[in-house]
Amino acid sequence: MIFDRLTWVGFMIVALGWALLFSTPQLAELLASFTGRSMNAGYLNLPTIAFCTILTGFGVAILGALQTGFGALNKFFESVLERTSKSGANSRANRPQQPRKIIERGWLKDRAYVLFMDGSVEIETMLGRRLFPLLQDAQEFIA
Repeated sequence: MIFDRLTWVGFMIVALGWALLFSTPQLAELLASFTGRSMNAGYLNLPTIAFCTILTGFGVAILGALQTGFGALNKFFESVLERTSKSGANSRANRPQQPRKIIERGWLKDRAYVLFMDGSVEIETMLGRRLFPLLQDAQEFIA
């Protein structure tokens, strides 16, 4: 599985949190010797900081994975739209441009459509009105 940079940064933050959690007693002694204060007073709660670091790292890693996933989904939809626009352009290039006669108007899965004499269909999609060469192509696109 491929992870992007943000996911790896999240995993590194998680590793830092676990290292901080496992080394809390040693860090408490080290800080106490440097500051001259006892760490038992509780003014710096290292286990809580470690747990928060671990949770933050997991959050960043999940955010990176979501970013990668939605980027792939966006590329998929762009390729589908490009493919459907090419097929529509090819079918329009083969037909002479003449006024199209409307045969039927109706609804297909809560979307308005217009069926023309040549068999092509214009339907309202989430991306605006689109022309399909056949009603079956429009149904496949909507489904």
